Amino acid sequence: MASGRGARPSLAALGLGLVGVLVALCFPLAAARAVELWGARATGALVFGIGLASVWLSRRRSIPGLGPWLRSLALALPGLALISGNVRFLQLVPAAIELALCGVFLGSLRGGSSILQQAAYLLEPYAPDFIGPYCRKATAGFAALFAVQAIALGWVAFSAQGADWAKTSSLWVWLPTLAGTSFEFMLRKAWFRHYGENPVDRVLRVLLPPENTATGRRSLDYIRRMRQELGMPPP
Repeated sequence: MASGRGARPSLAALGLGLVGVLVALCFPLAAARAVELWGARATGALVFGIGLASVWLSRRRSIPGLGPWLRSLALALPGLALISGNVRFLQLVPAAIELALCGVFLGSLRGGSSILQQAAYLLEPYAPDFIGPYCRKATAGFAALFAVQAIALGWVAFSAQGADWAKTSSLWVWLPTLAGTSFEFMLRKAWFRHYGENPVDRVLRVLLPPENTATGRRSLDYIRRMRQELGMPPP
């Protein structure tokens, strides 16, 4: 199996994924409040300016999965809100963000790596390459989650208005994302059984001992070998 370290997504892709998630989480309530204060056209102008600055800053960076049409969508929707004064275009922005996240996560799978594998390497430089297959599946799973959220948010944009839209859209962003990350965390712990010293890991260490599965024993053996090479005490 080829090592995922050789064909890694850029730091720009990692940063864009993180920023995209944060914007998606905050946008509905912030946009609804801005429309209430300044109107759809002024809010559209503000979002258009932010989108234009983002596109300009990333103009020389090629991010797999983020094609020209997805980049254009980030400008087209607030631009249409600015021109028409129709708040519906702003309400479609969260769906566009989720589509962009889906594209970035799927695009990171090209070349044998994944965005989650490279995030793992940033957090733990000595992480083993055998985490690759799991990270690819988890990345594809999150891409599917973002696609479902995009569809749901698109439907909400056409079926709700004002405060109802902001609350419902926020729920569709927050709850599936929280559920998905929580599920992935528990699945990863149950699969690799790599634990730290925090209270949650101590409880999981008792409930799910690494010695009980082949992957857990492989993880434990790798940790022991790496700690020995680094001159650290055994786990």
